[in-house]
Amino acid sequence: MAKLNVLKVANTLAITTAVFYLVCIIAVLVTPNLTTAIGSYLLHGIDISKLIVARSISYSAISLIVGTAAGWLTGSLFAWVYNKIA
Repeated sequence: MAKLNVLKVANTLAITTAVFYLVCIIAVLVTPNLTTAIGSYLLHGIDISKLIVARSISYSAISLIVGTAAGWLTGSLFAWVYNKIA
């Protein structure tokens, strides 16, 4: 069975995560009520409106960086584990 390139998988997941984060950031800025409703639906109807905090550019940038890093780490771990058990 073919081995995965750990760096390529990690980079792919990091880029994918960053794109989703950017789309989410834009959606929250443009339609905050709709994104809150969608978030509630995704969490089986839990009212998340009380969890909303004031958003700033720096907050969004930090969350984008942290999310992208988490995506990269997840991708590298996934590929490493896959290569070990494949």
